[in-house]
Amino acid sequence: MMLKWSVLFSLILCLVTKSNQAQTAVAKIDSLLIGTWNGTSICQVKNSPCHDETVVYHISKKMGVDTFYINASKIVNGVEEEMGILPFIYNKKTNQLTSTAYGIWTFNIEGIKMEGTLLVRGDLYRKIQLYKHY
Repeated sequence: MMLKWSVLFSLILCLVTKSNQAQTAVAKIDSLLIGTWNGTSICQVKNSPCHDETVVYHISKKMGVDTFYINASKIVNGVEEEMGILPFIYNKKTNQLTSTAYGIWTFNIEGIKMEGTLLVRGDLYRKIQLYKHY
């Protein structure tokens, strides 16, 4: 009987440790992504309504939800002009944020740097490069 309790205790301890590690990993990616990111959004389709922009992305996340929200602004005459809020999902295997709002957005995260693209109807529409602002 003693052996069974020790095995059960070990199993519970292992599960608690794994859960704590998963929570720590989530908290780490949350703290990395949440905040203000500055950079450029460069149009790839010349002779289109698209324009090169200096951008500011404010990233947030609601507690207990897997979705991150990017409130995107462009800088016009030195002032932030809000463009809208888009939902993104973080994929821990690929270390990417993705969204299918108004096209296919993909951001590769490399520490305090994010590089991304926007595909519209299968065509590369924008290349985005951002750095976390502290």
